[in-house]
Amino acid sequence: MLMSMSEIRLVRGDEFDEYARMTLDAYPAMFPPMTEEQRLGWLERMRKVNAEPGSVKYYGCYRGGEMVGGMRLHDFAMTVYGAQVPVGGVGNVFVDLPHKKEHVAKDMMEWSHSHYLERGVNLAVLYPFRPDFYRQMGYGYSRKMNRYRFRPADLPKGSREHVVWMGEEDAPLLLECYNMYAHRTHGMIEKQLPYFERLLKRVKVVGCRVGGELEGFLAFTFKKLDPGHMLLQDIEVQTLVYLNRDALLGLLGFLGAQLDQVERVVLCTMDDDFHYLLNDPRDGEPRIFYTCQETNLQGLGIMYRVLDTRGLFRQLGGHSFGGANLRLRLNVLDSFLPSNDGGVLVQFVDGKPRVLDGGGCDVEVTMKVEWLSSLVMGVVDFRKLWAYGLLEVSDEGYVDQLDTLFHVAVKPVTVEEF
Repeated sequence: MLMSMSEIRLVRGDEFDEYARMTLDAYPAMFPPMTEEQRLGWLERMRKVNAEPGSVKYYGCYRGGEMVGGMRLHDFAMTVYGAQVPVGGVGNVFVDLPHKKEHVAKDMMEWSHSHYLERGVNLAVLYPFRPDFYRQMGYGYSRKMNRYRFRPADLPKGSREHVVWMGEEDAPLLLECYNMYAHRTHGMIEKQLPYFERLLKRVKVVGCRVGGELEGFLAFTFKKLDPGHMLLQDIEVQTLVYLNRDALLGLLGFLGAQLDQVERVVLCTMDDDFHYLLNDPRDGEPRIFYTCQETNLQGLGIMYRVLDTRGLFRQLGGHSFGGANLRLRLNVLDSFLPSNDGGVLVQFVDGKPRVLDGGGCDVEVTMKVEWLSSLVMGVVDFRKLWAYGLLEVSDEGYVDQLDTLFHVAVKPVTVEEF
């Protein structure tokens, strides 16, 4: 484990009072006001999580025995090009307000990277409070999230024959459907049963159920637009999962049928082509720029981070990267994680990678780890990074071949909230 002036360990017992206080100070806008009963319940849930085996744990950063920051670590299983890959999720990173600018966050991030590397985890993910801050730590961008606000009447009228309400007893069905979708989808992360048990208590859920099989589901809430007007409200979609076209069209048909009760459907998606589904994709705002009419908002969310380039290519040995045949030396620039800094020689045979200990290469590529992280996940094409001056190639005659090598037909979809 990396040595620093900080001690980082699991939070214990009454220390959760300080953990909770610092969390609320760091993220005041993210938490609604709590009653004392709610606060005590939150503390008890965190204590229980840390006391029992599980994939989520709360850590504190201590200096001189005093907690000065904290974070929550998640052990995820992500689908990466069809393979189930362990991934470290770093969440709820906070620093006590009087200890800002004392490198507390840096110590915690370095520790989390070492923690996961010791466990053979080669990839990490997080949601940044500032993308530029975590880019300096080697995290690369994911795809943009699109937020649409459209009229229900603008959706296709799919058959709602198999759309039914889902109840609390259906949590195992939701889990099975979601994880089947996750295993088919590059970038998706598996969920556990308790998530759906909580979901069914918090929001409304309908599913496309054919016989005993659940082929898709939709979780949503109503949002009142004007407290003084009993009929003005939107539907906000929290989750939309589908295993086939009929399930998608059936669930969209359900949303479209609510036109007499809601003004707009609010839906967030990484699907760059979603506007093709809508009769009128405009979001209702009369903003026009460069002769274009606004359809949706976009934002950068989750970020990816390669922790061990060699280890990740070994894990992906069964995936064909563009069917290419060449020897590539990747010169990875990783100042934040020295163990990952340096050259990696990969031989691709029919696209399948094999890490070599030595030998010659056809071409060398030099790039920072944040751009490698986005590239190897299929977020951005090689040619774009080259054209933007974000990587260097020893022989530019290989740019087309390298672009084909890293290009993916379907970019990653990572929507896990943590």
